[in-house]
Amino acid sequence: MIAAAGALALVLLVTALTKARPESTVTALAGLGACWTASAWTQGAQAPGGTIFAAAGLLVAAELAFASLEQVSVADEPELLSRRLAGIVGRGLGALVLAAILLAALGLNAGGGLALEAVGVAAVVGLLLLVFSLARAETQAPER
Repeated sequence: MIAAAGALALVLLVTALTKARPESTVTALAGLGACWTASAWTQGAQAPGGTIFAAAGLLVAAELAFASLEQVSVADEPELLSRRLAGIVGRGLGALVLAAILLAALGLNAGGGLALEAVGVAAVVGLLLLVFSLARAETQAPER
């Protein structure tokens, strides 16, 4: 059932990208994220080790999907493309690290004390930094 919903979300994503519909792209990415979450949740503690790669992969897929929908392209400025790709790679690596920290925090027992607090604080700070960097990138997007 989850795999069928994921396949449907993937078909919606491909359709949204070919027809350049950002609203449908958001819906498809949310559907893919929900399917991944439901799949990991149903497996509980036996969630596969690739879970952190799936989280980072979803973020990078969303970044690339919206980059492909933008109408603004400057062919004669390769520096712009390299900076954008570096930003996407950096945010993907940040998501990878955050997912690893969060999974490590879930693996600690409730009586973790100071170690659990430190991991929680690090995860929250990292998550906030990632959200702020994405928000800043959104506000600096060129007008069409």
